[in-house]
Amino acid sequence: MPNTKTAAGEAVPKEQPSDAEIISAFRNLEHEICCLNHMTDILADLLDDQLVAMETKGNDALMIMLTKHQLENLSFAWNDVSFRATRVRDAFYAAGEGEMIR
Repeated sequence: MPNTKTAAGEAVPKEQPSDAEIISAFRNLEHEICCLNHMTDILADLLDDQLVAMETKGNDALMIMLTKHQLENLSFAWNDVSFRATRVRDAFYAAGEGEMIR
């Protein structure tokens, strides 16, 4: 009879998730993916609207003027997109293991 006990500190082998668990975990990503998609649209609209060259300097350098409020909105949007993208990536790899993270 094989020894089924594990030594102290030894990791217990993890059971492989079923196909149904993996499919369910991937399906649960829909909301996060859609939110990321909407936020990228918002960021793109902000960039298109606010990053307008005021004048051209030498060597094709552009001068862009932003109010403090515009810069804060852009900063919020690009940081939010970065955070959401990282969260979706982590959730994607967890889903491959049949896990869900929030």
